[in-house]
Amino acid sequence: MPTIHLKPSPTDSTAAVRSVEGIARVVRVDGDLAWLEPEQTTSCGHCASSASCGVSSREEVGIGTVTSRLQARRFYLDNPDGALGFREGDRLVVGISESALLNAAMTAYGVPLLFALTAASVAQSLLGDDLTTLFSMAGGLALGLLVGRFKARRLAAKGDLAPHFLRRARPDETCGTV
Repeated sequence: MPTIHLKPSPTDSTAAVRSVEGIARVVRVDGDLAWLEPEQTTSCGHCASSASCGVSSREEVGIGTVTSRLQARRFYLDNPDGALGFREGDRLVVGISESALLNAAMTAYGVPLLFALTAASVAQSLLGDDLTTLFSMAGGLALGLLVGRFKARRLAAKGDLAPHFLRRARPDETCGTV
């Protein structure tokens, strides 16, 4: 089960950091950890193909259902000695800074693409053979994926990719409302 470690947001109000926010519900409090599950949001209106995409009006448990996908996306937040007072059922607004999200996207997509295109360009200009260019591009992509993986691990170890607790959600608050 993948987990995302959350850290409380800094209390310094002078540092205005733009963040991408989402609402999560506390599903379990386990000692110093509060397990959260993101709230399911959908804009499709449960179309005719909802049976194949996993969105349905009834909560089922099984492969591809809303419930199983949400359980796979559970993450935890440190709650040392219950200091933040999280209880099961609480709705929290969590966020990740826009710059961290952009950095993660560039790491996951930009780095491998840059390596692949650079390797292909160099091979094409030096050798001019299409098959060699193809294999060079594949090798560049593999190297780029490896570099991206190491960079992502470093970002995760520093905590740059971890969402943080922003505030408690109002009862009527949904994703996208202020």
